[in-house]
Amino acid sequence: METQRFFVNKYPRHSYFPNSRHKSNNAVSMNLKYLLLLMLFISGCKEYPQEVSNALELAGDNRAELEIVLNHYKNKDRKKYEAACFLISNMQYHSSKNTIILDSAYYSFFFQTDSLYNTIYQNYKISDIRSFKPKGYDDLRKLKRHEFSTIPLPKIEKNTLTDLQRVKSEFLLDNIDQAFEVWENNPLLKDMQFDDFKEFILPYRTTNEELLLTRSDLKKMWIDRLAPDGFSNSTFPIERYKVYINKCRWLNDYTKPEKHIAIFDLFLPKFNMDCHNMTNWTCNSLRACGIPVVYEYTPQWKDRNRRHFWCTSPDSKGILQPYTAPENNLREDWESDIKYAGKVYRKTFAANQKTPYFLAEESEYIPDEFSSPLLLDQTFRYHQTITLRLPFNENTNNKLAYLCMFNGDELNPVGWGIINKKTKEVTFEQVPLNTIFVPVYYDDETILNFGEPFMVHLSGITASIPMPLTVNSPKYIFDFRVTDGVLKQLNNKADLLKGVQFVSIHPNKELLEEMTLLRKYPEKRKLKELQQKLVGAFFSGSNDEKKNFDTLFVLQTAPLPYLQEIKLNNNKTYRYYSFSTADKSRVNIAHMEFLGTYSKYNNCTKPTPLPITSFQSIPEKETKSDLLYRINGIPIHARSKPENAFDGDFETFAGSSQISMDFGKPVVITHVRFIPRHLKVHILK
Repeated sequence: METQRFFVNKYPRHSYFPNSRHKSNNAVSMNLKYLLLLMLFISGCKEYPQEVSNALELAGDNRAELEIVLNHYKNKDRKKYEAACFLISNMQYHSSKNTIILDSAYYSFFFQTDSLYNTIYQNYKISDIRSFKPKGYDDLRKLKRHEFSTIPLPKIEKNTLTDLQRVKSEFLLDNIDQAFEVWENNPLLKDMQFDDFKEFILPYRTTNEELLLTRSDLKKMWIDRLAPDGFSNSTFPIERYKVYINKCRWLNDYTKPEKHIAIFDLFLPKFNMDCHNMTNWTCNSLRACGIPVVYEYTPQWKDRNRRHFWCTSPDSKGILQPYTAPENNLREDWESDIKYAGKVYRKTFAANQKTPYFLAEESEYIPDEFSSPLLLDQTFRYHQTITLRLPFNENTNNKLAYLCMFNGDELNPVGWGIINKKTKEVTFEQVPLNTIFVPVYYDDETILNFGEPFMVHLSGITASIPMPLTVNSPKYIFDFRVTDGVLKQLNNKADLLKGVQFVSIHPNKELLEEMTLLRKYPEKRKLKELQQKLVGAFFSGSNDEKKNFDTLFVLQTAPLPYLQEIKLNNNKTYRYYSFSTADKSRVNIAHMEFLGTYSKYNNCTKPTPLPITSFQSIPEKETKSDLLYRINGIPIHARSKPENAFDGDFETFAGSSQISMDFGKPVVITHVRFIPRHLKVHILK
């Protein structure tokens, strides 16, 4: 099959050395002409800004391609020339992680998906598209699965070139022209300043994704799907984007990829997907249509050991709001997720001179998290923060120290500060209140703490610091120094920040107290939501696999994230027993056992013991007649692997809307022990 490659140059290379002809026998005149040409050539060498000239030196064989772009705009369009200079001067810091070559059949497959979407939903309002899943398309969706399975796997190789050495003139020219076209014509961007345009619209990439499509390709791919409600408010096209992706995933629900396929991951059911890739492709797609967006992330949640990546776009008032794409619109997952982020950073296109990449000594170790120059601290938008100066008396040549959060058995650096050897202190900016940190520095790659774990505590809410997601830039920065464990505000203001305290957290070895640990980790918010959705789910029994089911028990409360037992309202014999959700959503059950008294007609084994969560839950000794046995049957297979609920592996889970067991012969089931989904699926990075 035909393969598609990009970065192919269609623009002719230019000669920068003009041909000279002798037009005079006067040697002096000839010398003057040569001198003039030499001066013009030298001045031409210096006509680019210094940072652009530096970048061109690093471009190697690709330099001519970049100069085509510069010369194309230099004397024609000042703004576009500035944009080209901005991109080229920062391209040395950008590259694709991998080189990816996709068979052309992938493009055909997803054009087909788009055509199906258009056929089914073209006459529906957005409010109807959200909930409508037409019947009668199962055979077509299975056919799509078969077609997808015949496409050759993508060719993926490690990329070793920077964008300076790889990106061609055609790609950059298309990107700049298209970026300016939407800037000039999209009502969302009418008040956007050039500095914001350079980060929110102009970039041709987001982080380290492969550049498979030009901006024109992306716009052609998306504009008809995002534009029906107009661009007067960014929530309209983002909602269209969200719903479109959701329905495309439904159309491809049976399709199971084996490898990532770049931007086309968006359209498939989640397959080892991480929010990093989803954010990359979302930013590129939305920018191509004129929706301002940037990539932001947290190195670690406050309450769990993971990172998270999301998009950020302005709301109708111009305030930047986060959303995890493509499942959410502006601020939709703020309460459930993003508000629990720790420190927050933006991945920028321009290099930031205030990052460890530039600030550290040449031989100083920099944690991987902060080895990039493309970071901009945005924690002040997500939390109430202060500037904090901590005493530092360590003997080191380092220029930087770090704030860490706990990451299992290790410390995870999440913020940096500058060491001042004269004042013997470290200044950390944008330190969120009511968050525990450990201050550290590095000796080579060995992490050493220079103080106890601490937090800056403020009970209640203060109006002196803007609330999260209410401003785009800090209006006032509260600056505090810690002296002998006490905070002192350095910048005076009419109303000082009152009630704030420095709390050092250290063990008191004289006060020891025994306790019983009932839970090792905090409950996960998303999993609690899934458990809450099981309210109303029910157990039923029948002697017919397809019909005549009697309801035996309805869950009135959300199940707990461990093995629990319920007693069915049942004294009848049934061959088939089922557990179903009330709204046809997924059951998300990790493990289930059907129990009853011993039956000589069925395979009976000992049930899994219930957990002991308190002294009161220690089981009393049972008499023989009270003993419950696990009665084993054959799981009824259906899509989304309902048999995962019966495989004995507590880390797998059933994703179907119903799980059923066939016991071969009717049997009385009186109790059920089960565990809801309680572990997150492992995501490959």
